[in-house]
Amino acid sequence: MKRIICAIGIGLLGLALSAGGKDPGQKDAALSPSEKMDKLFDFWNRLDQPGFAVVVVKEGQVLYQKVFGLACQEHAVAITPNTVFNTATLAQVFVGQAVALLEKQGKLSLDDDVRKHIPEIPDFGTPLKLRHLVFHASGLRDWRPVLQLAGREKEEVTFASVLELVQAQKKPVFTPGASYQISNTNYDLLAEVVARLSGRPFSEWAWENVFKPLRMTRTLFRDNFRQVLDDQAFSYNFTREEYLRGIDHLSLAGSHSLYASIADLAKWLTAIEAGPAEVQDIIAKMSVRGTLDGGRPAAQGYGLRIGAMGGRNIASQSGTWAGSGAALTYFPEQKFGFVVLANWDYTPVEGFIGEIINIYLPAPPPPATAKKTPPPAPAKKAVKVSPKVIDEYAGDYRLGTGQVLNISRAGSDLILSIPGQKFTLIPLSETEFLFDLAGATLVFQKDKEGKVRQLVFSQGGNDLPAPKIVLWKPAVEELKDYAGSYSNDELNLRFAVELKGGALVLKAPGQEDVRLAPDEKEKFLSTWRAMPKIVFQRDDQNRVTGFSIESAPVRDIVFKKD
Repeated sequence: MKRIICAIGIGLLGLALSAGGKDPGQKDAALSPSEKMDKLFDFWNRLDQPGFAVVVVKEGQVLYQKVFGLACQEHAVAITPNTVFNTATLAQVFVGQAVALLEKQGKLSLDDDVRKHIPEIPDFGTPLKLRHLVFHASGLRDWRPVLQLAGREKEEVTFASVLELVQAQKKPVFTPGASYQISNTNYDLLAEVVARLSGRPFSEWAWENVFKPLRMTRTLFRDNFRQVLDDQAFSYNFTREEYLRGIDHLSLAGSHSLYASIADLAKWLTAIEAGPAEVQDIIAKMSVRGTLDGGRPAAQGYGLRIGAMGGRNIASQSGTWAGSGAALTYFPEQKFGFVVLANWDYTPVEGFIGEIINIYLPAPPPPATAKKTPPPAPAKKAVKVSPKVIDEYAGDYRLGTGQVLNISRAGSDLILSIPGQKFTLIPLSETEFLFDLAGATLVFQKDKEGKVRQLVFSQGGNDLPAPKIVLWKPAVEELKDYAGSYSNDELNLRFAVELKGGALVLKAPGQEDVRLAPDEKEKFLSTWRAMPKIVFQRDDQNRVTGFSIESAPVRDIVFKKD
């Protein structure tokens, strides 16, 4: 219930701020954009903790560039503009640039079969094309959750590791080109394609053809996790008790392993508008939505996610790895972009994106000729709803994995319950109820037969459907059916399910016992991120035959009961 609890907390915070009697917006309006940025990062402008590096560019000119905090917590070494950060999945932007450049030079085509360049990849029956990799439409599994599943996430990861998992996959999760699902595997394969075409390691080719022309001398792909880098921002995980060094075992240049300074990323951003013509053309091509088979638009460009925000087109990439985080955002029409880098996970870099956009690209004022805003509609008044109607709404509703709202009646009131808390909802109509504390409404919806099938939770302009479910509370005797050994030949993995203390536990490689909590019939939830929900299958004689994992990256993996 993190989402609901967070919403309640935000609502209370808003009440506290408004009670202060000040309008912070009016005070901030007098500040320059640079002063607003200083204020935004003020908490991190200190030399007793890891920190951030930020650059903002508009029309080929740097508007703001600053660093905050320590590159090395152990020795109190400050971050500088030339400090290199682990930029996580920003690496994919530069793999995309490499592919776009080789395509322009006629050395590859997006319609090439991937097996033309990497023949070790299995023949899945349907051609797997380079465009499927570029636009995340391959159906190949992401190696990260698979390695987590196998208890191998702490091993050194190389291209050979990734290729081994691709070769073990019997078929794509979906027909290549038919759907969109981000998979890091795609960009590791693309980096290998570039390496084989050039006859040299991808890290060397990228330096000569991408970074060196822009004098990005503090940027490189690291293909050995033990490599020592000068002036490196070490990555940290933060706990309540201490800082922990981030664990990075990647010897894999492609989807990850790009190390870059904020000064160098400023050069790349300025080159979009003021760099060599060839670079401008390539990055412009990267920032346009690609096409899939049959001419269908993709949600991606070359290494960039393409979308819209506030009516403006946007190209972006962001991610985290081993405690570090990075976010790149660019608005092509406004010629405006920025990068935020962090070397700890205390505050997600994505949290700054909206605030930076508001500082430099505030929403435009309404036209002078616009009609006056009509007065707000009168607030809805509470109405009476009969207990009989309220009883129809009683039950459990799933808002997300592990997030269940319980609705019940107490007298003539409708009650929303989450673990440890209960709230009385205010009826605005027979189907709409106000969750006043969270500033949200719940609207109950019925099917053609008149049965309540779901509610829609609306808050802050977002509508979240929550289907009505029936939670399952099996007796201990019923749980015995699931105990046993389960294996998957494709991944050469075996798990055991045991009954302990009246509950099921899963024994997985490299993991402590994973407790399985009953959810809906035949479904169980766990706290292990590699396996958040599992679904058991039965045969026509009602015998348990296996289970699958209800998680998009590995949803097609089935473990059969021995």
